[in-house]
Amino acid sequence: MPYKLGDRILPLDVAWEHDGVQYPANWLRLSTAQDRAQLGIVWEASNTANWDQGFYWGYDADGNLIPKDYAQLNSLWIDKTKRTANTMLQPSDWMVVRESETGVVAPAEWTTWRATIRTECGTKVAAIEETANVGNTSPYPDLGRVEALQQYIRGGNYHTWTASPDSQDPE
Repeated sequence: MPYKLGDRILPLDVAWEHDGVQYPANWLRLSTAQDRAQLGIVWEASNTANWDQGFYWGYDADGNLIPKDYAQLNSLWIDKTKRTANTMLQPSDWMVVRESETGVVAPAEWTTWRATIRTECGTKVAAIEETANVGNTSPYPDLGRVEALQQYIRGGNYHTWTASPDSQDPE
């Protein structure tokens, strides 16, 4: 989506010349709409539609999103979710090992937090698996399921995890 002067594209932060006048690189950023209109500079909207490349290949000739393979996406996101939980739990694994080997009980807040992370992981995996129940939609059989998966992953709750006891505010 560039600025254009006639058929010429005017990139941001690049000096340019028009009718014998040299314009500095920051002119487009500092100019007003009126300044640009006086010179005949217009903003040209892009004809390219955007899509979430993590879930779609792009658009077909009819303007429909082409979904990536649902089974692969489902497996990928379940794996990512489990790896995230594992990564969060790893720094406190030593407490569990110490308790097993020496009998020194892990602090209750850590035991509770670790259980919470495992529960949250299970809830997220179940929500991902639930997207398999979305029916077929046209023109691609997996489109509805991929849309449901994308909405869940990109939604507000997927990326929310309970903070560890070390990072929680003291009372």
